[in-house]
Amino acid sequence: MDSKEDIYKSVLERIEALIASENDLISVMSTVSCELFHAFDYVNWAGFYRMVDERTLKVGPYQGSHGCLEIDIKRGVCGKCVREAAVQLENDVSKLPFHIACSSETKAEIVLPVKDLTGEVKAVLDIDSVASGVFDSIDEKYLLKICGLVSERYVKN
Repeated sequence: MDSKEDIYKSVLERIEALIASENDLISVMSTVSCELFHAFDYVNWAGFYRMVDERTLKVGPYQGSHGCLEIDIKRGVCGKCVREAAVQLENDVSKLPFHIACSSETKAEIVLPVKDLTGEVKAVLDIDSVASGVFDSIDEKYLLKICGLVSERYVKN
């Protein structure tokens, strides 16, 4: 059985190959969501929420059950990610009074900012898990690299 790091290395290689000549954000986000959703058995949602105005995230490309269609950035883990422009790694969402339960199955969540060239958060990558305690520094390391690949497309568009 491959280690988590080996899986991420393989996923990163596939994503880089698949999006190498693609600049369309929706296509890139769709590909990333698909690859991440299918990489780990415990992931029940993998996708993006896009900033559509100063305070609203709207669901973007994703894989999994239905997500929230809209999130005010004053709410939830995704909103906190935007407000702080920083990774949010939550291994037990039941302990968070501000967690938005789009799915009752979600036990853990990692959310990462996708920034443009100026450092402004344009979207977030949200990965949800049906198991507690599964996210760590390995996830953060590789998901930040993947977010960087998406961020590059904000420069090219």
